[in-house]
Amino acid sequence: MVEEVREVFCKGILSRSGIGSVDYSINPYTGCSHGCAYCYARFMLRYAKTRQPWGKFVHVKINAPTVLMKEIKGNMSGTVLLSSVCDPYQELEKKYEITRKILQVISKHNNFKVDILTKSNLIVRDLDIIKKIKNVEVGFSISHFDEEFRRIFEPGAPSVEKRFDALETLNRDGVETYVFVAPVIPLITDRDMESILENAKHCNVSYLFFDTLNIKCGNWKPITTAMEKYEPEILPRFVEVMEKPERYYSQFKEKILEMCNNLTCSFTF
Repeated sequence: MVEEVREVFCKGILSRSGIGSVDYSINPYTGCSHGCAYCYARFMLRYAKTRQPWGKFVHVKINAPTVLMKEIKGNMSGTVLLSSVCDPYQELEKKYEITRKILQVISKHNNFKVDILTKSNLIVRDLDIIKKIKNVEVGFSISHFDEEFRRIFEPGAPSVEKRFDALETLNRDGVETYVFVAPVIPLITDRDMESILENAKHCNVSYLFFDTLNIKCGNWKPITTAMEKYEPEILPRFVEVMEKPERYYSQFKEKILEMCNNLTCSFTF
């Protein structure tokens, strides 16, 4: 549960991105109420000026849509990601609608390709605006198919079932979608891959994108603490794998290559 909600004013909202295929990122919030144990965006703590830990605070950039209107000029183009260090559809978006207002601004400038990445089915609320954007795709982060795992590792995020329901709705309305299998958590994600792939195929997603578990910015302790609660008997093996994860991820990739032979969508690892 979030213990600190603060309304703040930002000086800029359209940020140049260092992510490979992304030109700009937009983060309507600082902090994220999903509170994922593995999240490496907790480095944002250094900018937040808060004593609350990651997952316990959210700062709402209430002037972000107005700032964005001033930042978008002329024939600006490129790929815009919502979002890189928060979920644009976390719980407070129901009240503040910052992401919705941002999309309204972007929808009037169709030079942009828009990539929306979320864990929340709240996104279907904005289908009316999303369908006005000429070049848009929506991805859902899914790394498991276990409600107990979600409760411990992703306590503020909607269930995986709700995420797939939202994917199905988006596809039915003609929005291009993908599944972001991230992070791939050793000894956990591989057990659920059959269910993830079956549901992705059912939802007719365009592709799957895989990302490894990144240990940085202080997320190791939250990860191992959550693993101790979730399945303590595999913690020693998990720690061993993560000391040299290259072999595990190489084998995982081979497994995925074999499993994806029957899928019509593409995938990237």
